[in-house]
Amino acid sequence: MNGRRTDGTRALAVSVVIPAHNRSTALRNGLRSLRTQTLARDAFEVVVVDDGSEPPLSGEVSDLVDGDHVRLVRHDSALGAGAARNTGAAAARGELLVFLDVDCLCHPDLLSAHLGAQAGGPVAVCGYAGGRETTPAAWRMALGDDWDFADAEATFARAARTPALHDPLTELLAVPRPADWAFFWTLNVSVPRSAFDLVGGFNRDFEVKGCEDLELGYRLAKAGFPTVFAPDAITIHQPHERDRNAEVVRDRRNEHVLVRAYPTVEVEAVCSYDIANSRELVPAVERFAEGLVAETSDCAHLGRLPRLVERIAASGRVLLVGAPAGWPEHLRGHTTVCYPSDVGPQRHLRLLGTRIPVEDGHFDLGVLTDYWRQFPERTVSRVLAEMHRTCRDVLVLSGVSGTPVERPDQDLAAALAAHDHPYWEFTVRLRRELHQFDLAEWERGGQGTTAFRCAPIDWPTAELGGNTAVAVEEGPCARW
Repeated sequence: MNGRRTDGTRALAVSVVIPAHNRSTALRNGLRSLRTQTLARDAFEVVVVDDGSEPPLSGEVSDLVDGDHVRLVRHDSALGAGAARNTGAAAARGELLVFLDVDCLCHPDLLSAHLGAQAGGPVAVCGYAGGRETTPAAWRMALGDDWDFADAEATFARAARTPALHDPLTELLAVPRPADWAFFWTLNVSVPRSAFDLVGGFNRDFEVKGCEDLELGYRLAKAGFPTVFAPDAITIHQPHERDRNAEVVRDRRNEHVLVRAYPTVEVEAVCSYDIANSRELVPAVERFAEGLVAETSDCAHLGRLPRLVERIAASGRVLLVGAPAGWPEHLRGHTTVCYPSDVGPQRHLRLLGTRIPVEDGHFDLGVLTDYWRQFPERTVSRVLAEMHRTCRDVLVLSGVSGTPVERPDQDLAAALAAHDHPYWEFTVRLRRELHQFDLAEWERGGQGTTAFRCAPIDWPTAELGGNTAVAVEEGPCARW
């Protein structure tokens, strides 16, 4: 990866692109660490994009910026991480783009390892990071307060003797999986410039940051550039203050952007069950979708519920979660189907239903067939909660399908039991049990066919504190 550009100038092997918004001290440490690379200095450059920092970073890093080997580009206002990386890539001269976070301290072999990972052909490469997402307080408590990040050599020597700084993804990602694109985390990744340009760079539809890197990894994978892992491409993520709760909520909002762009079961699984869990869940979900029998989830006996048919006809936009066979032809025009298998030419979201890529209250009515029987209660509750987010009213049907299953799909239920534990469920509430909903009979038809109106019950959460003994004595338990 070293030759001549079309304009006659020498092409560099590597361009390191670092978006930065404030955090000048961490940036200075990172730039110093890049001076110690084993890759020849004339083989790479560094492009820092100051994304609206106040004050501008130029005054803080002027002694480290020479206008050639290390260059600084500025956005006068903050445009977000994806836009800053696009700006850096546009200014870069290297054939391999290495994207780092401003907080990254670079191991001397970092750039050589990224280059080496391309030896077998062009791929997207994800490196590793010790101390990822650690706050200063957590770092002090777990690792001590006597680290000098300005001395990269000493920091990495000490980190090698510190088991707590071993990145657990090293073992998790040792065996490739189809959803590895979801680990294209731009705190430490690389991609050939030609591949980056081919897929169009980072999408700017995402809020500030979060999921824009996954989305690029997905497009790269679909274009034939899978994400692979380079254990020797190591950084240390310098600790900094962060509002993790706000970041988690923002990531969940950005996931809706991702699913709207790519309404597939693999993307839905990544967004619904978090990235690490999705490695094992995506294959299980895809097997489940491929093996679904429409008669277990269709609308074969919908005609037994005439009031429901009238209600559907009188509604505007309708969401059907289940297979559409048996759905009256005259009702299809304003109906969107959510079902993970092929169902024909109508508007169709090939999803389980745990993520529905529309805004809140988009549909007037949501109808769930006996499809719900395919899932364990925890997943049914998630589907119902998502239907309530997207539908103004929700009806759950029983006995409407041709041959409803008697129990949930065993293989999928086992995978969900093991992996349906997203780390963010303590920030973003998940409904997990049916008693968090009010299910009231709405229409009874012939031969046991029934429609239930489903409404979520207010389910407040609380912190235990104060005089908990008094609270128990005066609570419902005291009235047993």
